[in-house]
Amino acid sequence: MNIGSASQPTDFALDVLGRYVCNSFDEALANSDASYRSTARDLNGNSLPPRGDMRPFDFIVIGGGTFGGAVAEQLFYRSTGRNERILVLEGGPFLLPEHWQNLPSMSLGGEVWGVPWNSNTNDFQGLAFCIGGRSIFWGGWSPRLLDSETATWPQAVLDDLNAKKLANGDSGYLRQSGQQIGVTETNDYIFGDLHNALRDVLFDAIESGKVSDAMKLSTLPEAPPVEILDTAPALADLAAMLGIPLPNPLPADTAKLEKDLRNKLKLEAPLAVQARSGHAGFFPMNKFSTTPLLIKAARSAVNEAPGDDVSKRLMIVPRCHVQRLSVVNETLGRRVDAVITERGPVPVSPDCKVIIALGTIESTRLALLSFGQDGRIGSNLVAHLRSNIDFRVPRAALAALPPGLKALQASALFLKGQHQFKKPDGTSDGVGHFHFQITASGLDDINTNSEAELFQKIPDVDTILQHLHADDSHVVITIRGIGEMEPGNPASNVTRDLNPAQIDYNERRAYVNLNASAKDMELWEAMDKASDELAAVFANGQKIDIIARNKSIKAQGVDAATYPSVVPHQIKNAAGLTVNNPERRDGLGTTHHEAGTLRMGDNASDSVTDVNCRLHGVQNTYLAGPALFPSTGSPNPMLTGIALARRLGDHLLPPPPQSLDSVNYLFNGTQKSADFFAKWKMAGGGKFRIVGRSLIAQPGGGIGLLYYTGEQFDNFTLRLDFCLPHPRGNNNDNSGIFVRFRDPRKPVLPGTPGPDVPGNDATVAVDTGYEIQIDEQARGDSRKKESDGSPEKDGHPYNRTGAIYKVKTFGNSPGQQNYTNAQKLAAGLWHSYEIKVTDRTYSVKLNGEPSTVFTADPADPTEKFRGRKKSEDPDSGFIGLQVHTGTVAFANIRTE
Repeated sequence: MNIGSASQPTDFALDVLGRYVCNSFDEALANSDASYRSTARDLNGNSLPPRGDMRPFDFIVIGGGTFGGAVAEQLFYRSTGRNERILVLEGGPFLLPEHWQNLPSMSLGGEVWGVPWNSNTNDFQGLAFCIGGRSIFWGGWSPRLLDSETATWPQAVLDDLNAKKLANGDSGYLRQSGQQIGVTETNDYIFGDLHNALRDVLFDAIESGKVSDAMKLSTLPEAPPVEILDTAPALADLAAMLGIPLPNPLPADTAKLEKDLRNKLKLEAPLAVQARSGHAGFFPMNKFSTTPLLIKAARSAVNEAPGDDVSKRLMIVPRCHVQRLSVVNETLGRRVDAVITERGPVPVSPDCKVIIALGTIESTRLALLSFGQDGRIGSNLVAHLRSNIDFRVPRAALAALPPGLKALQASALFLKGQHQFKKPDGTSDGVGHFHFQITASGLDDINTNSEAELFQKIPDVDTILQHLHADDSHVVITIRGIGEMEPGNPASNVTRDLNPAQIDYNERRAYVNLNASAKDMELWEAMDKASDELAAVFANGQKIDIIARNKSIKAQGVDAATYPSVVPHQIKNAAGLTVNNPERRDGLGTTHHEAGTLRMGDNASDSVTDVNCRLHGVQNTYLAGPALFPSTGSPNPMLTGIALARRLGDHLLPPPPQSLDSVNYLFNGTQKSADFFAKWKMAGGGKFRIVGRSLIAQPGGGIGLLYYTGEQFDNFTLRLDFCLPHPRGNNNDNSGIFVRFRDPRKPVLPGTPGPDVPGNDATVAVDTGYEIQIDEQARGDSRKKESDGSPEKDGHPYNRTGAIYKVKTFGNSPGQQNYTNAQKLAAGLWHSYEIKVTDRTYSVKLNGEPSTVFTADPADPTEKFRGRKKSEDPDSGFIGLQVHTGTVAFANIRTE
C-alpha cells in the first residue's frame, strides 16, 4: 500500500509538487474508513493504529479539473473551522502548477489529452486528464451571458448569478466569478497605441453600422470593470480603464463623452488574466486556471493538520478513474452509497454529498451508467460553431498609430453579435448569438526570437504562428467567431455506445451525436459574413494579405472585399457536396465547450438537475460544469461555470442566514474579536472561533462553556441559528444552549448537587441551568445508569436535539416535558432555535416547529438552584453555548 511515501524521483525530476499536493488512494481510504484502515499497512509493512476520531468524507468530488477544482476549493474555504472533509478523485496525474502560458514555450502536445468516447465526428478534442484539466490550456476569453442567451434558464439561478448583492451581503455569483478569474480588470495585460487605434476603428464601425448583426453597444451590459463597481465611475476613472488621456479641455457635451467611454470599454477583451497584483509585494495571478486554487487549499489542509491525514480536510487523489456510482433505493429516493473506481470502491456515508464534475460528455456517461437512461440524461447536447480568419494589414490602414511607434505590441478586442431568425412569413423566429474574439500583433520586426513573447501575449495560443507574419510595417489580425448552437436539437445527444465491445475502464463508452441544425447553419453564415465585413473595416481601403490555416500567405495584396472568394464559407467536396470550408470553419466539437446534457430546470419532466444542481430523484448527487447549462449562448463556459460552482458550494455549505427580526444582537458576526470576547467568556475546555459571521466550537480538554456576561436575563426569548457539519456517525456533533444558570466565576452555592464534572467550571451551567440539547444521535452518558444498572444507552428522546436535556418524564404536568420533535436535521445546513423562557416555563421551537415545552416543578428540591431569574438570584440568569463534540457553528444570536 502506498501510504506515507516521500517525494518520488524520476529520471529527470523530483516530484515535490505532486507529493505535497496529492494523496494516494490508500491514504484517502485508510484515513477515512475504519474497515479499510484495519487492514492497511504503511510503507514498512506496519499496521496503522486505530483512530476513534476518524471521519468519513463529507463531499466527494469526481473530477479534479476545471469545475471540480473550483467547487472543491469553494467547499474547503466555506468549511473553515467546521471540519467537513473533501475528497477529490481525478483520473489524470498532477501535470502543471498553473496555466501553461505562464510557463514560456511549454508546448505539451498530447501528453494528457484523450477522447474517451466515440462520435459521429472526428473533430472532438477530448479532455485533458490532469489536475486542473482544460483550465490550464484554455484561451482565457470570458464574456458574460446576456439575458437573451439565458431565457430558458431557471429564474432562481439567474437571480443569484446576475445579482449585484445576494441576500447575505455577498456579491452575486457572476461578480464573484469575474473577480476570481480576473476579468474585472482591464488594460493591465492588453494596452498601448496599437490596441487603442484598433479599438477606435472597431467602435466607429459599430456606431456607423458597418458590421451586420453587430449588437449596438448601448444595449449591452456594462463592461466588467464598470459593472463590478458599487458606485458610478468618474470620467477620469473610465479613461484610466481604457488607458487613454481625457480630452483637454473637456468637450461641452460630457454626457456623450461618458457614454462613448463606457461603450468603448465594452469592446475590451474580457480576459481571465491578472497582470497586476492587487497588493504591493504580491505576484500577480497571470492567466487563470484552477490548479493554483487546489494547490492553495491542499497546502492549507496540510498546515491545519500537519502530519495527520485523519484530520486533513482535503485530499486530492490523482490517477483514479471513476467507473460508476453504486446506487441504493431508500424511502426519500435513490442515494449513492459508493463510488466505484479503478482502484476500488470509496464508501459514501449517509450524509455525504457526491459532486460529478467531469467534462460534459463524461459526466453524462457516468450519469447514464449509474442512474440509467430516462430520456432526459444526454439530450440537449450543444456546443459552439467556430470560424477563423487571419490577415495582415499595412500600418497605413491604422491612421491613428503614432508614426514613430516600433515596439512589439498586441491587442485583444471583443464584439457581440445577434442574428434575427425569420419564419417563412417574415415574422420573428427567435435570435441566435455569436461574438468575435479579435487579436492583433505587430509593429516590430518579428523574428523567431519573438515567438516566446507572442506566446505569452496572444490569448489564443493556437494562433501564434499566424502572428509571426507581423512586422514593423504590417499588423496581423485574427478574427475568431464563436456562435451558439440551438438547444433542444433531437439530432444532438450523448448515449451509451451501442457496441458492448466499446469500453473504457471496464464500462461502456459514450457515443456522441453532434449535428448542426438549419438555424445553426444560418447563424454560422451570418457570423462569417460579419467577419468578412470586419476585415474590410480594419483594412480601411488598403490591400491585405490573407493567411491560410496552414499559416502561409494564401493571397497577397488583395482587396479585403475578395475575402469570401479567397476563403469561402463553404466549398464543394470531392463528391460534389457542399461542406464547411476547413480553411475557415472548425469542425463541430473542437471548442471544448460541450454543454446542456444534464441541464438545470424547475420541472423534473424536462430537466435532469434542479435549480441547486442536484439530480432529480437522487438525494445526494450534484453536478458542476457546463453540462448544467440549459442553453450555451456564445461565451466560453468558464465564467458561468465557475459562478455556478461557487453557488453550488454555498448551497452545500451555506453561509449563515441574514436575520432582521431583532436589534438586540449578542452576536451577529460584525463584532471584532476583541470586542466579542470582552463580553463572552470561556469556562472549561475547548474554545470558540469566529469565522466570518459564524461562531464555531473547537472541542478539546473536556466540556466547555461560552457564556454571555453583558447582560443577565429574567423572562426572555432567545433566537439563534446553528449548523451541524456531522450530525450523525462516530463523534457526531453534540452541543447545547444553556439558559438561566449561575455565574461560573462565583463560588458554588451550598447544597448544589454539582459540579457535574469536578474541577470544570463549565458544568455549573449543567447544575444550575437548563440545556436545550443539540445531538441528533441522542448519545447516552456512560456515567448515568439505566433501570437495569447498565450505562445509559443512546437514543433516549430526552438526550436528543430540541429536548430539555435529561428531563426524563414526558407529559404536560410540572416537571415533565412535552417533546414533539420528529425532524432529522440535515448536515451542513443552518437550522434555527427559538427558546422562550417565561417564569418557570421553557418553550422551544426548532426550525419554526414546536419541539418541546417544559414547566419546572417547584416541588422538586433541585429547583431551588436551577433556572433562577436574575431577580431571584443576582448571580443567575446567564445564557451560554456548549463545547462538547464536533465543530458546531452558531450565528445570529439575539434576544427579546
